[in-house]
Amino acid sequence: YRSPPLGRCSPLLGERGHKPAAMDAETMLEGGVVDENCDDMVNLSTLTPETILRNLEVRFGSTKPYTYVGRIVISTNPFQWIDGLYSEETIAAYSRASDVFADLKPHVFAVTRAALDKLTDMHESQSILISGESGAGKTENTKICMNYLAAVDTTHHHSVDAVVEVTARVLQTNPLLEAFGNASTTRNDNSSRFGKFIKLHYDEHGLQVGAHIDTYLLGAHID
Repeated sequence: YRSPPLGRCSPLLGERGHKPAAMDAETMLEGGVVDENCDDMVNLSTLTPETILRNLEVRFGSTKPYTYVGRIVISTNPFQWIDGLYSEETIAAYSRASDVFADLKPHVFAVTRAALDKLTDMHESQSILISGESGAGKTENTKICMNYLAAVDTTHHHSVDAVVEVTARVLQTNPLLEAFGNASTTRNDNSSRFGKFIKLHYDEHGLQVGAHIDTYLLGAHID
């Protein structure tokens, strides 16, 4: 990973270049002197829960839903459609970049690209873990990852329809799986009680040839 230029995520300096005195959490959250709008929070000069939340708040206000913590992507719901965020042009840019984490802005495509590169280069199985609270957007981010993989694969596959069909079948199973075992929670009226482990199968050439879904019951009501 290539670090950003020095000072990119540094706090403002006080007189004579000295850093300002430490501030309490309330002042920080109200817009005090903190790191802001940092693409990768590994580079925050002051790493506390307050500076992390403030950085995410600023990026949310700037319509930047993705933020890195090293090779981890934090995704926030922008509550609006962002033109071009998942377009074919964006997919092409992330599939062609020489250093996807350093050359382009944070995106879930970068993690997906990194996993695919390791799969094809090392010929070893790779995993993408998508976690979050109920209603956080795990299913949507899974769809985004799979659509990226399908789009990249169709540029090399001998049968575009075959790849699209595999992806479509997996995505179409979601409403069926979520029709069973759901529960109403304080955060989501349609919280799935199932965890899903989606396996995408690739051949020796790194081309998608099939998929398999394992489901796990995460919780059950006992009378």
